[in-house]
Amino acid sequence: MSMSRRNRAFIEAALATMFWGASFVAMKIAVNETSPSMIVWFRSLAGFGVLSLWLWKRKNGGTYVAPKDLLYMAALGLMGVTFHNLIQAEALKTAQAATSAWIVSTTPLIIALFGRIFLKERIAREGVIGLFSAALGVLLVLGEGSSLLPKGITVGDLLISLSAINWAAFTVISRKFLERRDQIVSLFYIMSFGWLFSNIPAYFSGFSLSFSWQAWISLLFLGVLCSGIAYIFWYEALYALPASQVGVFMYLNPLTATITAVILLSESLSLKDATGALLVLLGLWMVNRKKSNAPQVENSSLK
Repeated sequence: MSMSRRNRAFIEAALATMFWGASFVAMKIAVNETSPSMIVWFRSLAGFGVLSLWLWKRKNGGTYVAPKDLLYMAALGLMGVTFHNLIQAEALKTAQAATSAWIVSTTPLIIALFGRIFLKERIAREGVIGLFSAALGVLLVLGEGSSLLPKGITVGDLLISLSAINWAAFTVISRKFLERRDQIVSLFYIMSFGWLFSNIPAYFSGFSLSFSWQAWISLLFLGVLCSGIAYIFWYEALYALPASQVGVFMYLNPLTATITAVILLSESLSLKDATGALLVLLGLWMVNRKKSNAPQVENSSLK
């Protein structure tokens, strides 16, 4: 591989994870003016459009999938796109963007636990220590004052935690299925079904496209960059580099969310929050080192 292609892959992986990190801030801005169901509807539609254009440009293989796979993809679309993004958008009505990102960053640790429980995958000693480190870090981020107990926990914090568990389950369920198929084509169908299902809650909440320019920019960012271009960048990077190298860039996700939230939303970051964040990062590093069984390709949500 040429050095220019390698460097391009690094840039693509970094941009994808930073887009996903900033998505928490974009959702926080958008949810102030529209319903979570409209956010999911719009971003899924925009992501579908971007993936359609990319597949048309690629022109090397088509989009055919076996009929038996469509039902599976529909279930993945409902779970990984509609439900997942809906509860995240709903959560950000009350949860802070930075806090949400750090909670979601524990998803690889939950995947490791699910892999151990349901797939009998081994977790090394360092991984076990990492799980405890990350759990302590999340408690520090959520705890009120000097307490480790999450007394100030909001409904949004609970929903964000549910989204992390949901994505971990989605990853474990879909892992083997996606490994045997063209991942971008599969993602195209999953996103398509996700958008189709998102029409149901959007219909009941009421369609409205009357937003401020800030909300429009947030929605376009979520749809075009986070649900479209970021996934193209991510899978192109995975095609060029080992998954272990690409997975490391996921550490930029919560860091980007925190910096963006402090700058654009004036969210506070205390010393306790910073300490908790570092413990989460330490836990992620310990679980993923020495080729841990926790998958690194699917660490992010279908943003």
